[in-house]
Amino acid sequence: MGVLMQSFDGDVAVPMEAMTMSHQQTMLWGVDRLAGDRPGSATYDLNSPRHGASPVPGGAGSPSFEDAGEEDAGVKLGTMKGVYLPCVQNILGVILFLRLPWIAAQAGVIQCTLVVGLCILSTVITSLSLAAIATNGQVQAGGPYFIISRNLGPEIGGSVGVIFYLGTTIAATMYILGAIEALEVGFDLGGMFDFQRQLLALMLTMVLAFIVFVGVKYVNMSAMFFLAVVILSIFCFMIGCIVSSSGGPSELKSEDFKSADNMQPAWEKDNSTGITPNFVWCIGLFYPSVTGIMAGSNRSAVLADAKKSIPVGTIGAIITTSTIYFSVIWLFGMTLSNDILKKEKLVVTLVAFPHKIVVNLGIIMSCVGAGLQCLTGAPRLLSAIANDDTMPILATFKTKGSDEPKKAVLLTYVIASIPCLAGNLDLITPIITMFFLMMYATVNSSCFLLEVMKAPGWRPTFGAYSWFTALFGAILCITMMVLIAPMMAFVCYLMVALMLVYIRSQRVERNWGDAIPGLRFQTARNQLITLSNQAGNYHPKNWRPQVLVLTKLDEKGNPMKPELVATAAMMKKGRGLLMCMACAEGDIERDYDRREAMAENLRNHMKEYKLAGFPQVVLYNGDVQNALNSAMQSSGCGAMQANTVLLGWPSWAGNADVENRKQKCHDLVKFVRNVNGSRKAVMMLKNGHRIVEYMARDKAVLSKTIDVWWIVHDGGLLLLVPHLMTMHKAWKGCQIRIFAVLNEYVDQENGGLESSESFTKRIAVFLDQVRIQAEVIPVRLTESELEKAHAGHGDDAVKLGGIYSGILKSRGNADVAAQVAKDDRRSRRAQEETKPSNTPIVLSGAQRRRNMPPVLQPPPPLDDDEYLMAQDDADNFTMSVARAFNQNMVEKSQHARLVVTNLPLMSEETSSTKIVDFVEELTRGLGPTMLIRGNGTEIVTSIG
Repeated sequence: MGVLMQSFDGDVAVPMEAMTMSHQQTMLWGVDRLAGDRPGSATYDLNSPRHGASPVPGGAGSPSFEDAGEEDAGVKLGTMKGVYLPCVQNILGVILFLRLPWIAAQAGVIQCTLVVGLCILSTVITSLSLAAIATNGQVQAGGPYFIISRNLGPEIGGSVGVIFYLGTTIAATMYILGAIEALEVGFDLGGMFDFQRQLLALMLTMVLAFIVFVGVKYVNMSAMFFLAVVILSIFCFMIGCIVSSSGGPSELKSEDFKSADNMQPAWEKDNSTGITPNFVWCIGLFYPSVTGIMAGSNRSAVLADAKKSIPVGTIGAIITTSTIYFSVIWLFGMTLSNDILKKEKLVVTLVAFPHKIVVNLGIIMSCVGAGLQCLTGAPRLLSAIANDDTMPILATFKTKGSDEPKKAVLLTYVIASIPCLAGNLDLITPIITMFFLMMYATVNSSCFLLEVMKAPGWRPTFGAYSWFTALFGAILCITMMVLIAPMMAFVCYLMVALMLVYIRSQRVERNWGDAIPGLRFQTARNQLITLSNQAGNYHPKNWRPQVLVLTKLDEKGNPMKPELVATAAMMKKGRGLLMCMACAEGDIERDYDRREAMAENLRNHMKEYKLAGFPQVVLYNGDVQNALNSAMQSSGCGAMQANTVLLGWPSWAGNADVENRKQKCHDLVKFVRNVNGSRKAVMMLKNGHRIVEYMARDKAVLSKTIDVWWIVHDGGLLLLVPHLMTMHKAWKGCQIRIFAVLNEYVDQENGGLESSESFTKRIAVFLDQVRIQAEVIPVRLTESELEKAHAGHGDDAVKLGGIYSGILKSRGNADVAAQVAKDDRRSRRAQEETKPSNTPIVLSGAQRRRNMPPVLQPPPPLDDDEYLMAQDDADNFTMSVARAFNQNMVEKSQHARLVVTNLPLMSEETSSTKIVDFVEELTRGLGPTMLIRGNGTEIVTSIG
């Protein structure tokens, strides 16, 4: 009997066996919800499309270009045909026949063995890294390019992919020149006319390119035939060398056979190239003979058991070819004389059995076959790069489906024809070596990064590797490049760098799961933990504004105050963390897609102002104040939390008739107090819409000043923000003017009141010490009410913030405020008579601390009528202070591009409505105004 499951959609019991898998999954796990209706799965667009990578050509299921036919037919290959034989065919080549005996004569068999061994070591290590990567997923079209691009990203992948394409193309030229050399030397056809080898090489390149252009399938079908010819040729000359050295028939003379004549190096100048070789030069010459290890991994999509076939087949091919190379070195080096090996570069044909024509034809046919393979593979590699759309300049070489890359074949033919003009393969093999070493170094680097990061998706089934082998392989390849040809290596690095910059300039985004984002994540995680562990070791030199921008969005998801985003962008020279957050009413589960779309729209606005940061939309259902407080406290991570909150001054604040104004004032002031209570600075922007207008207007007609009204010193943020804004291109050339408000202060050292000049000089010295360029303008407010406030608030008046931390006292200090007002009315005339005339007032300094005014003592209790009258007088006095400041600010800063001043202390004892009214009165008639209150931490320093 089938298991019954109760459906959530109704009361009908459905037999488990009768249900489709999708129906089961829907009811058990909500798979349909997660896959189709899952938040984030559907594209929700308000004003702009959501970000995301487009489908990438050459993705999963794309056949490798070598075996498209087999994969389409569903044929799975084993280790022998799928990996081993293709690798052997690609590794064995022209250098074995034409140059290996000559290298043995120049370097000696011992050093020649080291040359070959070093080259093989690099390919063995690369094979281990390659096997690990290939068994972590299928290698698709493009082979090595696919491996690098999917593991190191489109920039490095595209750059090194083009280098690998050029290396493969020039390798075709090397084989063609080898075939022409074998033809001329083997059949005594050289020297018939000038530039004979170059012209013949160009003609053969044209013929081979034409074959590839019209019949690539025949090239693939003939691959095994050419491999058989190579094996037969090797067998013939090795058997012939043994027979000849034993006294059998040979075209060599008896004096050409000398035992152990090549043990030590005998470097001599090569007459054909004019180059005197050395150890590292021989490495560059021989290295193309060990390339070709990628042939098996390129076919991973059509292998029956890739995790077994790739490592076994590749390592087996390396062992086989290495055995052949070492055998040739010791066999020829120990039997033939040094002179004959240097004189006859085609010495293998002179000892061939049964006849030299067999080896001659074998060399020519093997070179032609290898050249065809290169001319076949290179265009498909270029097409794979073009199809990935990472380099628009290659767009013309794209192909669709199974179409042949005709245009890529033509370009490959042109590029392969150019090196033919060298006329000698010795001159171009170092170039090929550079390109292949660069590619092998990046393969090892890919494996190293993947292994070090230990990403959950890194699960290779091949385990005979480690991060050390991969790193050693990368370093070995790079070191060999520098030693072989430093200038050529530099050119190779420069080419990669230029292409990387080009690809990055195209802003290519591909979601390939490469290791670079993982590396960035790992680095960021480690550094974030380190910063969090050192959070207690704070120093002002390390402070930077980590700004949280709180903005409101309209129904379409656009910021209602875009000037906040623009202002944050103007402070980006602070190199701090920038976050832009908005709270939107909605249900988290139901409105997730809308939230993501609004966040994307917010990100687009940030991009418009070139603001690099993190947009976020927080959904809430209920009290917006709780949502704002939670967002403010939880923004950031670890040490990278916001230390400054930027928000706009509400537009309703100046309207006394607005509905629920008292509650709104309470919510605003309460939130600001919460921000300060969280040890974060507050910046409130009023009339900020003009900032956006300024950015669009001609800077020549704009004011060139940023005016700072410095009333309270609360850490230096008031000075730092204007300084950072002048570093932005929109504010270049603006002068900072600091209006420092003076207060009554006796200069005890000079025996009198400090002059304005002395005060200005002290402020200028301070600005010079903190390295901020500004003009200091002292301001003395002569209203007796303001002076009384400064003189009568004791400890608060001593500080620079005295006026703002004292004049807004309300219910808690009602008696003090009343007494201040009462004393002011009774003694104003007496104060004016006794106060020295034309004496400036100073706000702060060490001397001021020594000359602290007497603290006002609590007055005797007042009756109710006196108390209410005093309270009204105190409120009037508070607004008179605001008007006094505003009158001076309007007079001096009405046309400033930006006014920066202190945000008053929002004391809990003071009415929220009165605080809002005070700010409105203070900033009335001004342009863009930034009100700042620090978090009490010193952030500017004269040290370092």
